Amino acid sequence: MGQHSKVNVCCMKRVCDGCDLEATQRGIYDSCPFCRTKVPTDDALILAMVQKRVRKDDSEAMMFLGNKYYHGKLGLAKDVPRAVELWMEAAELGSIGAHFQ
Repeated sequence: MGQHSKVNVCCMKRVCDGCDLEATQRGIYDSCPFCRTKVPTDDALILAMVQKRVRKDDSEAMMFLGNKYYHGKLGLAKDVPRAVELWMEAAELGSIGAHFQ
């Protein structure tokens, strides 16, 4: 499902592309279908939401942030050691996906 879905950074839940398209067509494109939080529109807001969840030991947020460090996205400098550190911590907390990073 990974390549056919996206992560909502507010609650770190995945929504498939089809459901996302349906929500957009119904005019529900500016809030998360799970938690109803307004969808952030810029990198700084996205990063702040993810970092807040990382501080609460959210393994999926750690995996997500690790991917951003690995690729140098969201205004972050590419930092492979930090990415690996986040993936390892996410795996220890139970993220199955982090085992494959």
